[in-house]
This record gives sequence, structure tokens and C-alpha cells, in this order.
Amino acid sequence: MLIVTQLLEEGSGMDLVNAAKEASPHLRTVLFLQHSNLPLFQEAIKTHSDGIVLESEMGSGHVIAAIKKVVNGGMYLEPLIAQELAGSSPDHNPGLTPRELEVMKYVVCGLNDREIGQAVFLATDTIKYHLKQVFAKLGVHNRTRAAICLVLMGLVPPPKPLFP
Repeated sequence: MLIVTQLLEEGSGMDLVNAAKEASPHLRTVLFLQHSNLPLFQEAIKTHSDGIVLESEMGSGHVIAAIKKVVNGGMYLEPLIAQELAGSSPDHNPGLTPRELEVMKYVVCGLNDREIGQAVFLATDTIKYHLKQVFAKLGVHNRTRAAICLVLMGLVPPPKPLFP
């Protein structure tokens, strides 16, 4: 797991995440952003970090929540970032079915395939099938990228914070 801040002594944390993901695509990453603005959020999303948190939110429980979700295979997007990004992209459904959107709502919340299957009363293999369909329709290769795309499109609500 790689935990990195936006500004480094030499270079950028976003560049480091990009290089690390290129070298090891399955590496789990959490990126801390020092500033709060839409262009920076959009740039951070392009790194495909598994977790993105504002440094200003340290001490509010978001760091622990992000690390727990990322370690368990989920994705975490700071709620303030998610709210800002949700309004920045037009609502457009790329042909996802209501069931696929339902499955993705659980993915955004960090549930694994087995947990999603239990929540919607489907077999784990059926959940995997729905995820493959979502990936194909969105042109992505993993659940984190799919979740981020759907949150940005406004088709799936951002995850609720674990702490007030």
C-alpha cells in the first residue's frame, strides 16, 4: 500500500501514484490533497488512487475510514471532494441497467462481491457478471475506476462518511 501526499520534497504525489500504478497496477494507494479546488480534484481522480482525502480533514475520521476501505479492496473519496465533483459532470447513463446501478451503489460503499450478493440476494458469480458488464459499458478495468466514474456522472451517490 502506498500512502502519499500531494506535495513532496521533490515532485508530486500524483506523479508518484501514476508511476507506481503503472509499475504495479494492483498496488493500493491513498492520496492526500493539501488544497481544496475542483481542478485539483479532477487531476487527482486521473491518478486512479483508491483513496483520496483532504489533509484539512485529518482528525475527523476520514483518514482511518479511507485506509480501512482501501485495505479491504474498496475505494474512498473524501465526501467534500465527492460533493464538489458530483456537480462537475453532466448526468449521462451509458446504458447501465437498474440492477447494475444497484450493485455499483454497494461497490461505492466499499462492499466486496460476497457482501453485495448477500445484500441484494444474488450469487457472488452473478455480482461478478454485473461488474464485468459495468466495466465494459464504462470502458474501465476495475471497480474503483467504475465507482469513481459513476459518482462523477451523478448516477451513484458518493459514499456517506463513517463519522459525522
